[in-house]
Amino acid sequence: MRLIYLTDTHIKSTTPENRKDNFPETIYRKLLEVAGLCRDLQVDFVIHGGDIFDHPHPDQSSWDLLKWFLKELDCPLYCVAGNHDLVNQQLDSLQKAALGSLARNRNITLLQPRERIYLDKGNCVVQLSGQHFYGGMDRHKNSEDYMVKKKGCDLAIHVVHGMLLPKAFSNKVACTLISEVAATEADFTLGAHAHLGYHEVVDGKFFLNPGALVRLTNLERELVRTPQVLYLDFTTSAGYSFIPLQSALPGSEVMDIKCPEES
Repeated sequence: MRLIYLTDTHIKSTTPENRKDNFPETIYRKLLEVAGLCRDLQVDFVIHGGDIFDHPHPDQSSWDLLKWFLKELDCPLYCVAGNHDLVNQQLDSLQKAALGSLARNRNITLLQPRERIYLDKGNCVVQLSGQHFYGGMDRHKNSEDYMVKKKGCDLAIHVVHGMLLPKAFSNKVACTLISEVAATEADFTLGAHAHLGYHEVVDGKFFLNPGALVRLTNLERELVRTPQVLYLDFTTSAGYSFIPLQSALPGSEVMDIKCPEES
């Protein structure tokens, strides 16, 4: 079984103030490359960590780009909702948002909280679960958002769109530390929301976030970071690697460093 994980694509038809390129064209090139990787690597499933769109009700060109991408993938896509996929960060708005419509039309499959989906390609059974973003999730400290138990599987993957981090970067931003949820039984916990990404291994369990597919702020680490996807290969063992995108230009060429940093 082979999977690709990407997150925080923030599809939109306008260019953010911190970018100096043609942002919609940049997203198109990146998604085209991801679809090509899926074909070349013979990927069976794609997982998205949320914030597919930059707005819960995207314009038509953003809709068209996402639907084109799903057609190019030609394999199932599973995802959770990010904060940008919701109205005012309210989880009960999901059904009326674009992501809810895509799920109802079976274009994608939403990973619902406290539920398990089983993926089976013969050589490996994977338990797949996820947690949508909701307002205040990292202040509430609900361990069930980040921690799962394995049942009837070889490997467990849990996908969370929350501020899961190796260490806090600001006392103004609520977060959940990996050390606080390291007792999870998930073999792979796939993070999102934290755009810079991380790669942590605790007691043989992997906490992985490839970072946002797009760079929206001009933080110093964003200027040097190369957008990437995570490749999971379970054909013989539980292997993985991060794949930098060849279509991603250097930060100095696409980021407007004169703009103030976003908070």
